[in-house]
Amino acid sequence: MDFDSLLSEVGDFGRYQIALFFLICLPASLPSAFSAFNQPFVVGQPEHHCKLPHGRDDLSPIKGIATEEELSCRQYNQTEVDLLKNVSEKKFEYAKRNLALIPCQMGWEYDNSTYIDSLVTEFDLVCDNKGWVDFTSTAFYIGSFIGNILFGYVADKFGRRVSFFTILITLVLFGTINAFVVDVQSFTIMRFLTGLPFPALFQIPFIVSMEFMGKSGRIFSGIMIDVFFGVAMTLLGVLAMVIRRWRQLTFFCNAPFVILFVYYFLLPESPRWLVSVGKFAEAKQIIARIAKVNGRNDIDIDELIIRLRSNRRNSATDINRHNVYDLFKTPNLRKKTLLVTYIWFINAIVYNGLTFNISNLPVDDYVSFIINGAVELPAYFLVWPLLGCVGRRWTLASSMLLAGLACISTMFSPSATEHPWIIAGLAYVGKFGIAGSFAVIYIFAGELYPTVVRAIGMGMSSMVAGLGLILGPHLVRLGDSMRILPLMIMGTMSVSAGVASFFLPETLGAPLPQTLEEAEAFGKAKKCSCWFGRRFTFCSLN
Repeated sequence: MDFDSLLSEVGDFGRYQIALFFLICLPASLPSAFSAFNQPFVVGQPEHHCKLPHGRDDLSPIKGIATEEELSCRQYNQTEVDLLKNVSEKKFEYAKRNLALIPCQMGWEYDNSTYIDSLVTEFDLVCDNKGWVDFTSTAFYIGSFIGNILFGYVADKFGRRVSFFTILITLVLFGTINAFVVDVQSFTIMRFLTGLPFPALFQIPFIVSMEFMGKSGRIFSGIMIDVFFGVAMTLLGVLAMVIRRWRQLTFFCNAPFVILFVYYFLLPESPRWLVSVGKFAEAKQIIARIAKVNGRNDIDIDELIIRLRSNRRNSATDINRHNVYDLFKTPNLRKKTLLVTYIWFINAIVYNGLTFNISNLPVDDYVSFIINGAVELPAYFLVWPLLGCVGRRWTLASSMLLAGLACISTMFSPSATEHPWIIAGLAYVGKFGIAGSFAVIYIFAGELYPTVVRAIGMGMSSMVAGLGLILGPHLVRLGDSMRILPLMIMGTMSVSAGVASFFLPETLGAPLPQTLEEAEAFGKAKKCSCWFGRRFTFCSLN
């Protein structure tokens, strides 16, 4: 007997699993969204210009002659301007146009109509110092990349509970300290340390809930946890709009989650993990509790544990001898591994890029972020039935193609000044599509990798996708030269990933591959399918 068979005996998607799932959704969504995506507001860059001596507006570059960069970061030399004061006004204006521009001498003045203050305005991270903004974001996602590996190891070695509370301590501690830093260097270090728990803080609770469920509840939980994340993103936008100060926002995005330590008394260890490391006595107590809450009081738990222990002895050796290299040894499995990893990588770049791209949209940053989060919700609810209707491949491909084509279409839109909501609307459609594909790729990948290397394959693809998270904010910076350029690049990437999805085999209704041999044979006959492979007669939400 394997663990899924045991769950079917005690209830694999009953009252216990549903209650646990909704209990876990809070720590999986709110802290992750708040800590990772408060960055656009913390480093918000308002309009700015050189701070000038009182009454010396004549030191400002001439509009219509100077570039945007010069208007924001340069001024005329006061001494040279004063030397021209004795000439006629006409000659003065002509001569002034030919004067060299110098960096701001007294700092900058900022438009605080959008941001009362930000890291940028407090530490003057503009002009020659603006590289620090990208560096702080990179530091966070490098920390995220390392933390994903580190906490994944902790979760497998010491258990899901130990990993979860270690992650929570790291987030609350370093995230809160970040609100009190005295320079941008300290902020960057703290941002790196705050990045360590992400996305592990989202993944570990999700893994716990999935390990308590059988196959029948996994699509439900996979979609619903994304819905909670979308709600959290929307709430973050509202919170940022209300606070508008970076230190207070940073504090309230981290410190209040100390309350989640109450989960020490609520969150059980994963019985599936306990069984995998041979802790059958502890697993028995939790399994008995599941059976009781699900109304399966007539089940002989001792007999189930005996059969489970016997199955583990027979299968442990076979599972432990596999490694990541097995994913690349045979051509068909290698092709699917590369495709899944590429699609996941592009998804991460585009999702993160569209989230951070609010500064390049011709609408209010706060409103844009709130809409960006809100459009995720209908996307998740739409892909849920589509997964059971048209399948995983078509749902994934159409979501990414929609995102890509919407972003590319911005190059054909009217002037952003005259019609700002057209470009913004297309960007929101792009976020809608990429959010839908985000919900699908995790489920699809888990069904394509065989059981003996499923955890390894998912971990590797997720790790590579983590590199995509680093690139997203840097793409947004390209908008400084051309506002829609990031959207065009991300759109092209998304279209390429959508087309790549057609080269994956459909898994709807197919038995999951258990061995490497089954995974190599699965989908080998079809090279590419760009139409529905079979007629469908019903939709399933599971």
